[in-house]
Amino acid sequence: METLHKLNDAIGPDLRVPTDMIPRCPKCGAEMEPWVRSWVFLEGKKYHEEHNKLNTFLKKNMHKKVLFLELGVGRMTPMFIQEPFWNLTYTWPGAFYITINPRDAIVPDELKNKGMAIREDIAKVLTDTRKILSGEMK
Repeated sequence: METLHKLNDAIGPDLRVPTDMIPRCPKCGAEMEPWVRSWVFLEGKKYHEEHNKLNTFLKKNMHKKVLFLELGVGRMTPMFIQEPFWNLTYTWPGAFYITINPRDAIVPDELKNKGMAIREDIAKVLTDTRKILSGEMK
């Protein structure tokens, strides 16, 4: 937190931080990357490889029963998980959507018969589910 305060105090009239103050990775020496979309975040080779694997899996299973389970996804970047899950659930006949989030559990009206919003802490939901499945809770 101290580093952030120093960086904030050093922001100049051009809204830039002096280059020598940018934190660096202790392993490789690379500059700290802000958590924003960039060539590193959601644009690199690894992202594209994993994205292709996911699309192959989805195409292979689109005619099966599929549960899209969204755990703790908020509203900051709905276009990466939430909206694709909604669209796939809407278009695939055998798909169902469940979201678990104490604040941001949303099911669009179009999915009211194919979705469920659980407005609860994920840890509690999973603990209760384990208890139900093991017969501890009836």
